[in-house]
Amino acid sequence: MSLAGRWSGKRHGYGRSEAESDCSNGCALTYDFVACKDGWCGIAVKDDKTCGAIGVRLAANNAVTNGGGTYKGQLLLAKDTAPYAVEAWYNSDEGAAKLHFLGDTGPELRIMRRSFPFEAELARTGDATCTLEKATS
Repeated sequence: MSLAGRWSGKRHGYGRSEAESDCSNGCALTYDFVACKDGWCGIAVKDDKTCGAIGVRLAANNAVTNGGGTYKGQLLLAKDTAPYAVEAWYNSDEGAAKLHFLGDTGPELRIMRRSFPFEAELARTGDATCTLEKATS
């Protein structure tokens, strides 16, 4: 399963609503996914379309045996913040490729823990233009 390409969508916490007012500032995420040493790296795409830092690192989740498209890894939304342990899965509903994320701060994702979880659904929007060499630190 190839995640190569540009993926974009909104991030949310649990209890979200679909109202646009809930996402008035800073909810959009855009990453260019490219193959890297341990699987897939998501390079942040800034609002001005320039390449940012590597914000997502995903590896195939070999614990799931019901087919491909399931990943585990880490997501860092901003420098000097706690990373999220994430699980991601890929699906293609009605021809539209979607990448779903679920995550929480800490060393592993524990769904039942009371905390401030992370959720996002990204859609494939085109080809990646950022490369590992262009990623900023």
